[in-house]
Amino acid sequence: MKIGINGQRLLIEDPAGPERYTYNLINALARLDRDNEYKIYFSGEPGKDYFSKLTYSNNSFKPIIIKSKVSWTQSGLAKELKRNPVDVFFTPVHTMPICRNRKLMVVGMIHGLEYKFVKASLNPIKRILLGRPEEYLAKKSHALIVPTIATKNEIIKRGWVKKDDSKISIVSEGVGDNFYKRDPEEINAVRKKYDLGDNKYLLFVSTIQPRKNIPLMVRGYSEALKKNPDLSDTKLLIVGKTGWSSEESYGAPKKFGVEKNVLFPGFLPDEDLAALFSGAEAFISISLEEGFGLPLLEAMACETPALVSDIPAFKEVGGEFPLYVNPQDYEEIGNSIALIFHGGYKRERIYGAKLRSQEFTWDRTAKKTLEIIQKVAENI
Repeated sequence: MKIGINGQRLLIEDPAGPERYTYNLINALARLDRDNEYKIYFSGEPGKDYFSKLTYSNNSFKPIIIKSKVSWTQSGLAKELKRNPVDVFFTPVHTMPICRNRKLMVVGMIHGLEYKFVKASLNPIKRILLGRPEEYLAKKSHALIVPTIATKNEIIKRGWVKKDDSKISIVSEGVGDNFYKRDPEEINAVRKKYDLGDNKYLLFVSTIQPRKNIPLMVRGYSEALKKNPDLSDTKLLIVGKTGWSSEESYGAPKKFGVEKNVLFPGFLPDEDLAALFSGAEAFISISLEEGFGLPLLEAMACETPALVSDIPAFKEVGGEFPLYVNPQDYEEIGNSIALIFHGGYKRERIYGAKLRSQEFTWDRTAKKTLEIIQKVAENI
């Protein structure tokens, strides 16, 4: 079987959730499958070392470089799929060619439907088109993969897929083998690297954008410091690349009087993140909506306590182990932050969260995804 995978965004700098998902999925497929042929469609030339690492030196995987002056998906990719057809095309980035061979079988992945949070930052034309690619993919793909029940329910609520339609499957994401509790030497090294000294700190990891609810998180942290003078030397480390409409997030520390306590180091590599997770008092995310929650899973794997919003996706990933708060209540957030700094997060929860994280592997994700692709190819 010939399988094509949309790798358009693999080479972007500072990869976010969908790009990390695509990389880890391909990497796991390359470890597991040497029977099928794969074509990975890139928008630029991948380096030899990069591609070898991505595909685990599996010769069944071939890079296809597509150049397009207009729409990469609707022009360049569409033409390539017509000229050199595959049996199944898998797209993990919410989009697929409209003009395509009728025989082409398509499996789509929708990570989440958080696009509604970007409306305010778009021009009127883009605002009208917002969500249309996801809707088209959901309706026209032969099989649809989502990472959580929460995302499935959102798609059904919009009427894109019927409630009893077997085309939609839940396949959770995984946590990389490099996320585990690091030793004191590594933790101390990363503390020194980011000027944390001996200060206790909370760690947030994600793109800086409105739906992450960073201003209210900072306000909650400020409340904790006001009510608990002993926490005045703690830090809040907000890690991630700059997203859209991020001005309010960057201005929040000054607004709430904690600019000396809040650090924005930008996007950081995974090797540093694992050590930062390991040294943190807790991972914190008061996000308003998520499709999955990969940083939460990574924190659990690193034996890091978690303080997160009580949204459906986080509850699916974390189960009973994180400390959940109302993402609209800064006082509850502040009280929970103080509780964690004062040792109120029990060791049993940390151990339980670690065991739970071990249920989420990229090999499992790849196996389930390949099963769905095979069923589509066989027209089951």
